[in-house]
Amino acid sequence: MVRGVALLLILSPAVALCQTPDFSGTWRLDEERSNVNMEATLTGLIGGGAPPTLHITQPANGTLVVESQINESHARLYVPDGRTTTPVFLGPAGTITMTTRWEGQALVSEGTRDSSSGPSTKVKEAFALSADGQTLEVAISNSTADGTSSSSLRYSRIQDVGSCKSWPSPCKDFSRLGR
Repeated sequence: MVRGVALLLILSPAVALCQTPDFSGTWRLDEERSNVNMEATLTGLIGGGAPPTLHITQPANGTLVVESQINESHARLYVPDGRTTTPVFLGPAGTITMTTRWEGQALVSEGTRDSSSGPSTKVKEAFALSADGQTLEVAISNSTADGTSSSSLRYSRIQDVGSCKSWPSPCKDFSRLGR
């Protein structure tokens, strides 16, 4: 009996991790089905509004790494049962500190966005997948003393990101350089 309980305690985190949704992939914003507020955005990935494309990596430890084509050198990390602080360079400079947890099948992150140019903002972001895994829903809420703004973003999973020449920061043609 004691061995059974010990085995259950050891395997419980692994079983829970296996049951969480897999957000990994490339996602394109569905503008018609999204409600975008320029004040409630994925901080650091775009100055205001919604990134048109998200690239999400989800390693085996459950951390979510979210990037966009707008600010390719910046990523947001969401560590379940953990806390992260990320510098912010797009929009008012500062930091965003978030604590992330699973609520059923949704990954929920709450924290504070501190800015050098104004008061702190309370932030809540929630990521959820549709039952078929083809739609990513991101709910964002920002609260200040002046009120609350929110966005409801819907992204569709895509397989082809197109030619890098069409990206916001296009690729460079190095074929003319001598080797």
